[in-house]
Amino acid sequence: MANILVVGDGAIGLLFSHFLAKHHAIYILTRKGTVNTRFYSHSNAASEKINATFISQEQLSQTPEFDIVLFTVKAFAVQQAYAQVKPYLGNNTHIILSHNGMGNVEQLNEQLTKQQSLYFLTTSIAGFKSNPNIVQHTGNGQSVLGGCNQLAIQNIQQLSEQLHTIPQLIVSNNIEQLRFEKLLVNIAINPLTALYNIKNGQLRAPQFNSSIINLLTEACHIATALKLNIKLIDALERAYKVMSLTAENYSSMHQDVLHNRQTEIMAICGYISEQGKLHHIATPYNDALLAKILAKKSAE
Repeated sequence: MANILVVGDGAIGLLFSHFLAKHHAIYILTRKGTVNTRFYSHSNAASEKINATFISQEQLSQTPEFDIVLFTVKAFAVQQAYAQVKPYLGNNTHIILSHNGMGNVEQLNEQLTKQQSLYFLTTSIAGFKSNPNIVQHTGNGQSVLGGCNQLAIQNIQQLSEQLHTIPQLIVSNNIEQLRFEKLLVNIAINPLTALYNIKNGQLRAPQFNSSIINLLTEACHIATALKLNIKLIDALERAYKVMSLTAENYSSMHQDVLHNRQTEIMAICGYISEQGKLHHIATPYNDALLAKILAKKSAE
């Protein structure tokens, strides 16, 4: 049994906590009330209490040393969250990131000790919070764990065994490729559903075809510049498959815009735009969608 700290009590953080609590002691760092019980709900089954201890920033010093810290906050919040937790990390703590979009891995690696391993966990599990205390598990999918520094690559099998209660968990030796493939799905779905206020499945309508193709074409040019082997036809197939599997779901960016929260657009279209400038590749469609989401967020 390991002591695991989950940083962030959004839908994915609560889903992972529910699965991991079957074999581990789970602590969830939250900015909300720590005395409230959180529940997991799947399909028509009765809700289950999530067996975790909710703690505040002030309580971190009173907890046992953590073997694993899993960051499930949005991409833009990772650096601040890491700074808050850093004083309480052990010399051999396993650190896992799980968010949409790119970024953070390089910056975090520079801040770790030589004994700390860094991983990325990408997931297709779907869920949403129907209220602040209940997470609805709305879709099954594969979760992939990969090492982001040399020590993590050496230890990944051991860590994956500790995390085995996460459904459909596999290990990858090329997590950067998988992260970029997931980025392409995010580009195709998240900003457009947020911009047009629609469910994921509605993007399969013909009027969105050209936008999706243009966005992913630019992103595939960036992938080539980064020496990643990603073909446009494969990116389109993955994106439309996710649209079908999550047809009745609203994307996380849709929900962020709807509730006037900061979005992960800078780690999605913003990443493509940034890489385009670095590699002298034009990305007008991602640039335009980035600007529209930023304007929509700031206008509301």
